Amino acid sequence: MKKIVSWLDDNLEETILVALLLAMSCIMMMQIVVRYVFSAPMSWPEEFCRYCFVYSGMLSAGYCIRKKVGIRVDLLVNFMPRPIQIILDYFSKLTLLVLYGYLFYSSFGLISITTTVSSAMQLPIKFVYMAFPIGFGLGTIREIQDIVLYTKSLFAVKGDKETC
Repeated sequence: MKKIVSWLDDNLEETILVALLLAMSCIMMMQIVVRYVFSAPMSWPEEFCRYCFVYSGMLSAGYCIRKKVGIRVDLLVNFMPRPIQIILDYFSKLTLLVLYGYLFYSSFGLISITTTVSSAMQLPIKFVYMAFPIGFGLGTIREIQDIVLYTKSLFAVKGDKETC
């Protein structure tokens, strides 16, 4: 069971993002073939790919936090003393955590007021809008995880320096 949880922790977002990209590629290739070879375009593939793109965009927030590949301008921070860098890192991580938590909570209001269905697939738009609480919830979880791992790394480095 630990191996499964560990694998999911390391690869959950990446696996889902690859599956979404693969689905989008296959469906759009099928649409191109059907449209230009058989002259019979379908109405749902573009909508399906749009929804896959929305989900991949929202899931990528947690993935970027997990892999530490977020966009950051830290030119000024790098010139400051190490204790101030640590404080600013915590401040940015906590700000992102509050933002993701707020957006996670607020996204449920969007879902609760939506009653429409999509035009081509007749899919309730609530399913599409579920990407927001999933993405922001995963981002919140990953940011908490990032703060814990950052704190552990600071104490591990501090402990190593004291023993040297």
